[in-house]
Amino acid sequence: MSLSIRPATPDDRNTLAGLAYDTGYFGDSASRYFPDRELFAAFWTDPYLRGGLGNLIALRQPDSRSGEASMQPVGFIVGSANPARYRRGLLRAAPLLLSRLGRPDTRRSLRYLLRAARYPGPHASDSLYPAHLHLNVRRDARGLGAGTALLRAHLNLLREAGVPGVQLSTTTENVAALGLYRKLGFRVADERETPLWQPWLGRPARHVVMTRSLLED
Repeated sequence: MSLSIRPATPDDRNTLAGLAYDTGYFGDSASRYFPDRELFAAFWTDPYLRGGLGNLIALRQPDSRSGEASMQPVGFIVGSANPARYRRGLLRAAPLLLSRLGRPDTRRSLRYLLRAARYPGPHASDSLYPAHLHLNVRRDARGLGAGTALLRAHLNLLREAGVPGVQLSTTTENVAALGLYRKLGFRVADERETPLWQPWLGRPARHVVMTRSLLED
């Protein structure tokens, strides 16, 4: 079984959106808290495909004798090194949200958005760590090295672009991801207990922001 990493382009939008949705709830489907798939893509995929930096997709070929058509997407990493541009990308999702408010799946998804606004997580300095990233790997593809390969390649692209540092947001629910980030040099900058996920987890979670300087390598 071979694994390859390539740049993610706007043509990969639906693939990235599907992977993001299928892994968006601590490795499982985001449908539990965000049933509107299209709106989820507008918030978690589209802002990175409009001026993001270091967007990559991982594919595996289960059978080395198979052709290129057999390559299966198993994970991706997306990021932005321009906080203002990223926020503008988020705002572009507002018209879609308003146009879909009559839909039951959108109204149920709105519960998460309102809670996220009410309970924001910790955030590191944008001047020291202007880039941020999201990494998602399908559960059935973990252990293949896709997460490590994606993160290493992404960090290299940020260095080449002269980005001084990168941050990411996660929770202590993502035990495997925390281990990967620490292995590649990320450190916890701040953490706090948050009730954001309580309606779905049944308990508060611990929100973590991790940082990685790219000037020290």
